[in-house]
Amino acid sequence: MKTQDKSFHKTWHQNLKKYENKHINKTNVYKTVLKIVLLLLIIFTLLIVYRWTQKIPDVELLDINTEQILYKPDTLYNPKLLIKNKYDEPIIIEAFQAEKDAENSNIIILEKLKGHYKLSNKKNIYFYSIKGVLNSNKDILELIESVKIKSSDGTNLITNNIVYNYKNNIVSGQEQVTLDGKWGILKGKGFSYNLESSIINLKGRPKLSLYNNKGIIK
Repeated sequence: MKTQDKSFHKTWHQNLKKYENKHINKTNVYKTVLKIVLLLLIIFTLLIVYRWTQKIPDVELLDINTEQILYKPDTLYNPKLLIKNKYDEPIIIEAFQAEKDAENSNIIILEKLKGHYKLSNKKNIYFYSIKGVLNSNKDILELIESVKIKSSDGTNLITNNIVYNYKNNIVSGQEQVTLDGKWGILKGKGFSYNLESSIINLKGRPKLSLYNNKGIIK
């Protein structure tokens, strides 16, 4: 009897050990599968987030007046728009009215607009005009009539028409232009202004008048 008891106990112990090993192996397999599934879910989520960020437009409506005229579905009143330059720096535009072009939905016609662009921590650019045309296909904002660009350092540019390519940060115009600041007044016809280098090039035989303590020196 004792021999049979020992044999039974040994067999029972071996079977129990086999069961435990089998259970452990199954658990390890489940853990491995769960790790793989979790990794795939993380990769899939990252891909979705990446694609979503790629689809964020360079021209975006930030805020509009919800009370719109029903028979003008393509017209917005008191909108705020956000455009981005090549460094993804924001340029904010506010207008009395914005209307999509009937033939090209990428063109927005603006009325009585003003805008702000933070050139650096110490310098801000503000611009104003009676009309404007925003072409998101060409990355161009055109300002029309009574155009004024003000810099926080006290320099002002006044003209009737400018074209701002916000992807290369260059402002240009072909009309008469007046540039004034604490140093004096500079006038010309046609100009180009690189916002990154802060270099302005005036055309049409520019005339410079400098300020001194007694007034203007021409």
